[in-house]
Amino acid sequence: MKNLFLLIMAIAVVGVQTVFAAKQSVAVLPSDGEGVFNAQQLKFFTDKAQEIAVKVLPQSDFDVVQQSVVIRRLGGVDNYVKECKESSCIVELGRKAMVDYVAQCSFTKLSGSDFTVTFELYNVSTEGLIDKFVDKAKNTDGLLAIMEKKIPDGFMKIPGASPVGGETSEPKTASPSAVGGVSGGAFTDNRDGKKYRTVKIGNQTWMAENLNYAASGSKCYDNNSENCKKYGRLYDWNAAMGICPSGWHLPSGAEWNMLIAAVDGEETAGKKLKAKSGWNNNGNGTDEFGFSALPGGYGGSDGSFSSIDNNGRWWGASENVIYRAYTRLMYYSDEDAGWGYNYKSNLFSVRCLQD
Repeated sequence: MKNLFLLIMAIAVVGVQTVFAAKQSVAVLPSDGEGVFNAQQLKFFTDKAQEIAVKVLPQSDFDVVQQSVVIRRLGGVDNYVKECKESSCIVELGRKAMVDYVAQCSFTKLSGSDFTVTFELYNVSTEGLIDKFVDKAKNTDGLLAIMEKKIPDGFMKIPGASPVGGETSEPKTASPSAVGGVSGGAFTDNRDGKKYRTVKIGNQTWMAENLNYAASGSKCYDNNSENCKKYGRLYDWNAAMGICPSGWHLPSGAEWNMLIAAVDGEETAGKKLKAKSGWNNNGNGTDEFGFSALPGGYGGSDGSFSSIDNNGRWWGASENVIYRAYTRLMYYSDEDAGWGYNYKSNLFSVRCLQD
């Protein structure tokens, strides 16, 4: 009998350990901002908040539920909008989504005023507020900068999340064994005769200018050829994957990370890699490595253009899911060089890396 009792207790302990070893689940609700942004813009903000959650929460301990699953559990976007617009409903929606933690961004704008973004994060079982902030910006780029700066701190407050500076789900790479010096050169693209400055940073040789090869489907910002001369052309991801000249290639996420490591890390990489002029609101860099990043803005699949002189976005070869791929981001308002995943149909700049 004693041995049977001990066996039952052992099984119970194993069961309890299994429960505690289970991943905690997190859902990012569709952003609320009817009358402020259209459905596509709200989806972009929702995807950005979700990308941040995936980045900062350790995958070994957390499961960030995909948006398609969240929406299905909520009974579709229409039902979600009808059922709940008040912040007090966020926890209830978290229960319907069957998660441990739930977050949402909401946007408002009064006539003649700035945009306001509110972020809330709740523990569903206790209904406790884990984090909340309210901030204002004059435009969508400002809102995006606020989200990328502040939302990570909220997710890091979830019990069990990695400490600040801990590992994230960002594509990993080993630090370069020898940073080496910085040297410059030049390269001529035999396809069209265009010349590009090049720069060696650490163990890599990069083009020191955005690519300006007129491939089918590529565009100049605002369809103005003068913008191509200054900022290079904008490409969708499929075009970018094969657009670099022979001997060069579109850098992977890991190769971008090697560059960031060589310039002493993400937090100050933007300042060190940005050009000394050309960025709005005195957001210029020191360009101490000769990379000379310029804010060429980006294009949408609908033919729109945005954010020239405010931010730069560069494609990477690494994919996230079938319709999104790796990007590096720099903003006039920040000194860092963030990363993210964006829709492949968008048009971003290209920097080629030597093979």
